[in-house]
Amino acid sequence: MATKVHISPKILNSIASLYNDTNRIFMEYIDNSIDSADQHYFDQTLSAYSRPVEIILKIEGKTAKDGKVQIIDNCFGINNFTKIVGHIGDSDKRAQAWTNGQFGYGIYSFMAACEKLDVTSKLEKEDAVFLPISRKEFDKARQEDIRLPDPKIVTNFDCISGTKIILSEFDKEMWKVINVQTLKEEIEKHFELILSRKNLTIKLIDADRKEYTCIPFDYETLTGEVYEDYLTDLHVGKKSGNIFETQKIKTPIHIFLKMTKGVTTNKPPVFISKGRRICEIKDVKSFKSKHKSDIWGHPNVTGYIDLNSLLGPTIARTDFKNDKDSRMVYQTLFDLEDLILEHVKKVNMETEERHYQQLEDVLNKALSKLAKMDAMSYRTEYLSGGKTGLAGGAFGMSVGDEFGDKAHGDGDEIENPDDTNDTGDDTGLSEDEGKLPSDNDGGKNPKNQQKDESEFAGEPRKRSGFNIRISDEEPQIDGSTNKACRSLWDGSYIIIYKKHPDFQARVSHSHQGETKITERLISYLASEITVHYKDLFFNKMQNGQPEYNKTMFESFVDFIYQFEKMLQDFNGRNLSELK
Repeated sequence: MATKVHISPKILNSIASLYNDTNRIFMEYIDNSIDSADQHYFDQTLSAYSRPVEIILKIEGKTAKDGKVQIIDNCFGINNFTKIVGHIGDSDKRAQAWTNGQFGYGIYSFMAACEKLDVTSKLEKEDAVFLPISRKEFDKARQEDIRLPDPKIVTNFDCISGTKIILSEFDKEMWKVINVQTLKEEIEKHFELILSRKNLTIKLIDADRKEYTCIPFDYETLTGEVYEDYLTDLHVGKKSGNIFETQKIKTPIHIFLKMTKGVTTNKPPVFISKGRRICEIKDVKSFKSKHKSDIWGHPNVTGYIDLNSLLGPTIARTDFKNDKDSRMVYQTLFDLEDLILEHVKKVNMETEERHYQQLEDVLNKALSKLAKMDAMSYRTEYLSGGKTGLAGGAFGMSVGDEFGDKAHGDGDEIENPDDTNDTGDDTGLSEDEGKLPSDNDGGKNPKNQQKDESEFAGEPRKRSGFNIRISDEEPQIDGSTNKACRSLWDGSYIIIYKKHPDFQARVSHSHQGETKITERLISYLASEITVHYKDLFFNKMQNGQPEYNKTMFESFVDFIYQFEKMLQDFNGRNLSELK
């Protein structure tokens, strides 16, 4: 005698436990409305509906007790209440909407959040019908004990066809997490390709009657390189020589990836099936990618792989069924990853170069401020006649007027410490603060001319300085030591070679390949910059003949420490975070 199988209706509540977010439940009903609208989706090439399709989600009430949520559409309608309500787990989505894909559970997803569901639906040229469903009716041991009322004819339906869902008597905790803005963001992510169809509007209305319209994501707004491909042949075996064993598919798989420049999108690439996002590619456990972090989880890579209807998702919609089709798709993508990675690396290099330019700006501003402070340490007072006496100073020395002239470059006086030409940036550093003096204007610049003795003789005079540049070139070789230069002064720039092994040893990289600023790198940069700055500074002070002493070395070390302190806020940050 065959063994009979009994399935309790209580299993529906167990399935409902998959929905731990009320907003996700609403997504299921919106999804069903979109399926119903497929009857009017007449042209895939034009991506348009034959008539305006509108789906509205409306929230009413302020508490779980009096709160209601309505999902209203003007789509095709439900053409068979009996099948929808009574045939759970027996879905044919292509033949019948409102059954939540292949699982035949869609209309019952309300049970995860509330007690009651009211359904009203109308087919064109037919009467609207109404059916109330209660969750407690399914809290029974045997399916034979379930009693649902017969659908009732109603006359007050607003559209020529469509469906109206009302959810009420919410569980308190599930009502608290309802959030229109979160739901809007989820809809825009989940249906991003569908939202781009013409004649489709999905609108949300909150309890304060504020309206939100869902819009598709616009990849055109992102600056970056696109990798795009349409796969018509899938690999079904390993590569033999340069040839794969392949199998043709009817509808191409569309790969669209965008490698953004200087913008982290927080929108990793996703798998899309039947126009719906299934999950982020990096999270698919059955896809044994070797580049989940540096391609599919990279902060500057976004986009999607549209599988059309080739693969079927698992019931949790976090993966795909393990079958021949999924294995072919994964193998083909696996074999494409090296090519895709080359595109990502190319954009990474361009982006990193721009980020290093931002680091250059940070270093220049810090050096500018320190140079100004360094100059101030020599200044005690302004004297008439353009002569500045230096007493005490950074090195604790006392020098007379003649040395004062030499120290200030024969007329190129160090900038006035009271000059606060602030540019308003968040470092508090002005563009020209503390730059080293330049002797190449020959006194022709009127701003560099000595003022009349009756005027304030210490008036500041602007002059050009030097900048820091982080070079991607190979380090130059020091002819005397035959070693690669870590940095050098070329007459205009302090050039720091980032390809030098000592630089690279002090840089850290994230799993996605992003460059991080480390404590060791900060010390390295402060030391290299200080070497050139102080050498130029002391040469200027001693008219090209510096006489180094212990005090000078103490000043040298102190300058490094100050430089490091000014850069501490950037320790541990990615280059991309510098602004």
